[in-house]
Amino acid sequence: MHSFLSRCLLWAAVIGLVLAAAADAEPLPPPAVGEAIPRPAAGENAPAALDLATALQWTLSGNPDLVSLRRSLSVSAAAVAVARQFPTSLNPTVTIDYQPWTFDRDTGQGAHRLEQLIGVTWSQPIELGDRTAKRLAIARAAYDQTHWNVLQAELQAMVETYRLHQTASYRRERLRVAQHLAEFNVQLLQTVRRQMEAAQASAADVVLAEVENQSMVERLQTAQQEYIDALTDLRRQIGLPECVASVVPAGGLKVPEGVSAGEEEELIRMALESHPEINAARAQAAGSHAALALARADRIVIPSVGPYYEHDEAGITYYGVALSSPIPVLNSGKPLVRQREMEHSRDVVAVEQLRIRTIARVRASLVRWNQTKGLVARVDAATAMIQDQTAKMERLYAAGQTDLLKLLQVRQRLIEAENAQLDMTWQATQAYSELLTALGATPLIGSLQPPADALLSLPVR
Repeated sequence: MHSFLSRCLLWAAVIGLVLAAAADAEPLPPPAVGEAIPRPAAGENAPAALDLATALQWTLSGNPDLVSLRRSLSVSAAAVAVARQFPTSLNPTVTIDYQPWTFDRDTGQGAHRLEQLIGVTWSQPIELGDRTAKRLAIARAAYDQTHWNVLQAELQAMVETYRLHQTASYRRERLRVAQHLAEFNVQLLQTVRRQMEAAQASAADVVLAEVENQSMVERLQTAQQEYIDALTDLRRQIGLPECVASVVPAGGLKVPEGVSAGEEEELIRMALESHPEINAARAQAAGSHAALALARADRIVIPSVGPYYEHDEAGITYYGVALSSPIPVLNSGKPLVRQREMEHSRDVVAVEQLRIRTIARVRASLVRWNQTKGLVARVDAATAMIQDQTAKMERLYAAGQTDLLKLLQVRQRLIEAENAQLDMTWQATQAYSELLTALGATPLIGSLQPPADALLSLPVR
């Protein structure tokens, strides 16, 4: 049951992220149970295009940190199974007192051997205070906390993959702009040289074109290195060593379809209900409350009672009941109760502070997201205008109605405008990533909660 719910939550998050992000390709459906996600074979020369949906799926299945963290669920499930059992300290004990050589007092005529002395006591500790239920509550709370921690790590990994995928796409687009401008500068340099040969351009124009061309070559090399670094970060995040050098991001860099300011209160409510970090803190508070109840129950002494049999040296046989009980004189258990009370109070305060922080993060992320979207629209409009003006300047230069310096100045403004357009689009994707982190991806997975007893049906491995 738990495995099914977890997969539903995660695949819903994957599909929601793909729909919200700006990918040109259609999102891939999640694979069926047991179906292998196709991966590029190792050693392929041609890089494989990696769309966002596949990158998210590979992250869930291959990220080393997630693979290791999921093993803690089995440990917590085993702890629940252990908590259902009585502790070994409640096992009965048997005490046998056997004295085969027993003699009476020597009165001067020698000691006479008496009958063997045999004593047997069966003692069963009796636990009071319903401690087993409290230990089970602690184990269940620990399991819930582990479950939410794993889900939080998976959602963070998916958001990070989305962020890195968009960053790699951003670096790819900047490289494309640099390559396009580098090609233009090469053609411009060749044109200026031909004009100088025809006495239509001066040597100073040639030097200016060569300097601009060399500067563009350096920019192109920088853009290539930044793209390689972004690809390296993406491949490391996915965690697929067999195809480390064979994937590149696919899909265009676009502003994702986000949320509007009018949805703020609803998003805050959803985040407070289903954010994994808050639910993990709630589980920890529930565990400390159960630990407090157990500490109070531990103040009740555990007596031991059982049948008693004795056959003494005089041949007399005794049957009865033996009762033993510790006396809480040296330690009454109050210090431990006070410690557990402080721990529970700490965890309750932590939950409340997380709620306050989550509300602040959601509101701040929404403000940044809305502001970034507005800036993207304005930068897009300004870039379109500069592109039109640059095209006009190129036509004027081709007709001999302007000089090279003015053309290069306009081209420089175009470079800055196109890079600013890419920068703002990338900033929008990063703002969206921050919004998803603040929300705990709740708009993507809804407010689904695992049932309180879902872990009872888990197989313990």
